[in-house]
Amino acid sequence: MLEAQASSVLSHSTAINSTPISNIKIASINLFNFIEPPLAYYDFENIYSHGQWQKKCQWLSEFLAHRQPDIIGFQEVFSPEPLKRIASEQGLVHFAVIDEPTLVSDYIYRSPVVALASRYPIIEVSSVEPDSRLVAAMGLSSEFAFSRKVLRATVEMPYIGKCDYYVVHFKSKRAGLALESKPLGQDEGVGSASCIKLHAETQLLTEQALGRWASTMQRGAEAALLFNGILVRRQTSKYPVIVMGDFNDSLSMGALDALTIQGDSIHSGDIKAAGLGHLSDAALAGIFAQYQLQDAYELFVEANLRDNLHSNTAYYKERRPATHYYGPKGSVLDYILLSSEFDASHGRSLAQVVDYQTCDRHLVRPEYERDAYSTDHAPVVVSLALRR
Repeated sequence: MLEAQASSVLSHSTAINSTPISNIKIASINLFNFIEPPLAYYDFENIYSHGQWQKKCQWLSEFLAHRQPDIIGFQEVFSPEPLKRIASEQGLVHFAVIDEPTLVSDYIYRSPVVALASRYPIIEVSSVEPDSRLVAAMGLSSEFAFSRKVLRATVEMPYIGKCDYYVVHFKSKRAGLALESKPLGQDEGVGSASCIKLHAETQLLTEQALGRWASTMQRGAEAALLFNGILVRRQTSKYPVIVMGDFNDSLSMGALDALTIQGDSIHSGDIKAAGLGHLSDAALAGIFAQYQLQDAYELFVEANLRDNLHSNTAYYKERRPATHYYGPKGSVLDYILLSSEFDASHGRSLAQVVDYQTCDRHLVRPEYERDAYSTDHAPVVVSLALRR
């Protein structure tokens, strides 16, 4: 019985027992190749028919009408204009995009972009660019860039005021590395390991091992450099921060550590070297909390489910619904991160997470007619209530 109740808590909308002054819904969705025919994604064969495109648009429109987000971030956008139109029809009349897909040839495109739609005014839009000084310090190529440009949009939210939204789509885990096979004895002495012509399976495994690690390094660098951009902006603007998107990895994996770094994980010697050694632990915690980003799901669990069924919140965290499936294996790749203004335990918080939904029906209980051209990710939706 307890297991069934827990499953219900995790799969459906759950709210605290209080009447909020106002709730604001934030959502993020990977649209999975949102491209209007006759354009194609990646290959000339990847063109939706008119009927398929209409079904994809209808699915999205129904999702927006049902969930009614106030602000939503989109990933894998090839065709921003029809997306803007669909969003506007559902009351999301403010729209932002800062990049455009890359034309490969004729009507074939690659490199989809991110976008954001809002019911509330978007007063500033820009991309986040990596700091070249930090790129060099990290030993990266001077040509380093985010695999997809990060969108920052400042939204004028009711009661809260100006808030900075970041929409991301970090580098995927796919290897994307092809090694040139050398014949035996080329360039170096015969017998050198670097000169042996690899068997197909050996070369494939090598490419996968090196390519996946290269993707992890790219994704980790993107996360760290984005966090720096957020810190710099936050220090000057003081605006609350919301980061959303397809992270292409779990927050629990090391590549994304930078986004949720906490003060208590910093070595005391580094704190002293930074000139902060004279501060008490409580003072340091207060300073670091201003810049810390937290997973909205964990904030929801901590604030609302601590006393439900189990006192151990790890129970719910371990049973978190997946947002993406590769075969039978599910992973959480899509996140919404929030600054301290949305942490109920923070003394100066403005709002708290009262609801968290993983909208996975089309993945776990699909109906062909309805879901065939939806998306391969589960959108996530967070509800924020202003603190009394």
